Amino acid sequence: MRILLPCLATLILNAQAPVPLGRMTVQPLVDGTLSLEASLLKDIPPAEAVGLLGGRKAASTPVNAFLVRMPGRTLLVDTGMGKDPDVDSGHLLTQLAAAGLKPDQVDMVLITHFHFDHVGGLLRPDGTRAFPRAKLCVSRTEHDQWTTKAGLPERLWDRIPKVKAIFAAYGKDVTLLGDGATPAEGVTALAAPGHTAGHMVFAFRSEGKELWCIGDLIHFGAVQFARPKTGIVYDLDGERAVASRLDFFRRAAAAQAVLAGAHLPKLVRIVPEGEGYRTVNVD
Repeated sequence: MRILLPCLATLILNAQAPVPLGRMTVQPLVDGTLSLEASLLKDIPPAEAVGLLGGRKAASTPVNAFLVRMPGRTLLVDTGMGKDPDVDSGHLLTQLAAAGLKPDQVDMVLITHFHFDHVGGLLRPDGTRAFPRAKLCVSRTEHDQWTTKAGLPERLWDRIPKVKAIFAAYGKDVTLLGDGATPAEGVTALAAPGHTAGHMVFAFRSEGKELWCIGDLIHFGAVQFARPKTGIVYDLDGERAVASRLDFFRRAAAAQAVLAGAHLPKLVRIVPEGEGYRTVNVD
């Protein structure tokens, strides 16, 4: 994949304002931008994928974290890529400051899975925790795979020391979650395996409104909503990833849930259409 280089001012100016849902608000925080090649997609004719991308062979996608404010607590879902000297990334803390918060005001960080573009902002350059007061909540399955290598592709083994450093830095503040766990009132962790073994969706509920932070359940919004059976080479188990996507999309459409994807440019709701779904932007 290739990293695009938008200026930081553009990232901040393009950030969405907080969206109210019941007594909570959600705000995307853009840590950086990736260019994903259409050739990464599976089980779809290349010409059809390019057509759904408007004739482009690559899609420019954000790397989002999500700031969720609920009565009495402030939560963050995922933390972006972190600072890399070779690319324009690691803007999470600047985005957080633009939202009027300091890192020590974050009460809980929820991680959908442990790929680099979701956990890169958990540590400062000196190896200390970026969110000094926060509880760190992660899937037990994900934790166990990254700490034992069981079922983890060998190509990812070189990332294990960084993951272990994260767990060491957060120490007793790490909470391991199973399917259906409730790390906070109004928040449920839901297993969504396939992209990784322990990939999770976090469902927030307030006054009948639902927000689902879906991590990497989808990468190419323009393609995989319309063709949800389309996979991507990054999925650890492609068949399970498709099954999870189909299940969550069906449930999200029925619940009229707001979907917040790590690589989606907008918050959306989805409506069944043909063999897939069309999106409705949420502003």
